[in-house]
Amino acid sequence: MKWVILFCLAICLVSDTSVSAQIKGQPVSILIHSTIHLESGQSVRLVVTSKEKKYIRASIRNPKKMARADIIYDGKAITMVEKGTLQSKSRVVSGDEAATNLFDLFALNPEYYFKNNDGFDFNIPTFKTYRVELETELEPVEETERYRPVKALLYKDYDAGSTLVRSIEYMEFFDQTDPYFQPKKLTFYDERTGVVGHITVDKFEYNIGVPNFLFGIGSGMYK
Repeated sequence: MKWVILFCLAICLVSDTSVSAQIKGQPVSILIHSTIHLESGQSVRLVVTSKEKKYIRASIRNPKKMARADIIYDGKAITMVEKGTLQSKSRVVSGDEAATNLFDLFALNPEYYFKNNDGFDFNIPTFKTYRVELETELEPVEETERYRPVKALLYKDYDAGSTLVRSIEYMEFFDQTDPYFQPKKLTFYDERTGVVGHITVDKFEYNIGVPNFLFGIGSGMYK
C-alpha cells in the first residue's frame, strides 16, 4: 500500500463519531481516533497524537493489526517507522514526502495548526520551499466570530512560481465549536498523482496527559 507515506499508507469512512472531551481554551494535547479509506476499498485505523504544536505522532494499523506504520515528528525531524510481523525498519523522510505527510496530519486540526497568530511555526527546514494556505467560509459562524475552514492547500514554491501539491477539503464538522471547529469528514487530493482519499474522525480527546517519550522512535502507545 503506497501513497506518499501517511496517505500512502491509507485514507476515509467510518461508523459512530463522538467527542470524548470538551474544553475551553487552547489544549496542550490532542488525540484523534479515525478511519482512513482508500479508493481501492481498503480501510485502516489512524490514531494521531499531538502535543504543544511541537510533537506529533500518527499510528496506522491494518484491520488485522498484522502490520503498522508510525510517522513521528519530534520537533526536529520526521521519521517513518514500518513494522511487519517479522521485522521493522525506520528512516528519516525529507522533501515532498516530509512536507506532505506533516501537512496531512496538521490538517486534522486546522485551527490548531494553521492560525496566523499562534499556530504552528512553519519556518522550519521541512517547509522551507513550501507554502500553506487555509481557505475559510466568507462569514463567521454565529457567536464565535471565527471562520469555519473550507480547504487547506499546500504549495511548493519555485523561482518562477508555485505548484499545488496537496489540497484537503473539509466536508463535515462536529457540532462543537470550542475551542476549535473539529473536522469530522475530510477529502484529501494528491494533486500530482490524482489519488483521492477520505478520512472520518471517530473520536477526539483533549488534554489526556501525553508523555514526551511517546514521540521517540522506540516508543509505542498503540500496540
